[in-house]
Amino acid sequence: MKVLLLGATGNVGSRLLPALIAHKHQVVAYVRTPAKISSVATSKLDSIVVGSASDSTAIKAAILSHNCDAVVNAAGVAAMTSWASQGEFQAIFAAVVQAALEAGRERGGTPVRCWLMSGFAMLDSLKKPHLLFHYIPLFPSHKPNYQLIKSHAADTLAWSLFCASNMPPKYDTPQFPPPADASASNLVAKADAPPAWGKQYRGVPLIGNYLNIMAQAQSYYAVLENCVDFIAADLEKGLESEWIGKRVGVKEKSKVDTNTNANINIK
Repeated sequence: MKVLLLGATGNVGSRLLPALIAHKHQVVAYVRTPAKISSVATSKLDSIVVGSASDSTAIKAAILSHNCDAVVNAAGVAAMTSWASQGEFQAIFAAVVQAALEAGRERGGTPVRCWLMSGFAMLDSLKKPHLLFHYIPLFPSHKPNYQLIKSHAADTLAWSLFCASNMPPKYDTPQFPPPADASASNLVAKADAPPAWGKQYRGVPLIGNYLNIMAQAQSYYAVLENCVDFIAADLEKGLESEWIGKRVGVKEKSKVDTNTNANINIK
């Protein structure tokens, strides 16, 4: 696919770039400051577009003029709490959604494939209809972003939200080509809920659901290089991806308790 990548100079985007290229995608980098792109990365790009990530008109123009099939948004940083400055994160998300919607319509209705970064707390908890956010209200800007994206049918915008928890990089800098030990196969994934989630402590009166979540949430980190490979590999499926219209939770396979795994998936 030809992919428009926003945030190509950031922590996530700079590692997405080599993963996308390794999976044979053509990458158009949409950045505010092209000088921040390394010479190695620049040599791998199809092209560079300079613009603001909150400018939906410019993003749409980039999609259309470069004939991009997909958009991956790795731009912006979500604030951890509601009293911290929220920055442009929500505005960027809304701009990307609007641009992709309009680009799809203008090209005749085929939806643009979109991967957008979200948060672990946007996944379902065991107690429906509550999200994990009900119990761990961190990174609040993810909630209006989710409310916005779920209002759009998958046949108008082929969206997926990547809802990882902490994503520490294994390597200090982006690697070209990606390291051999970076692979989506190192992860377990599930739509709309955390994969391999246990039911421990739920029977405790009053606070069982809180204990259940607090006891497990910290184990839901995923190595950044594995996460970006997951996204890049999925884009090879195009509009046939099973993750379209889904929030996607991931976990390192090495952190899955195989002794209880038969009974721990959220239903």
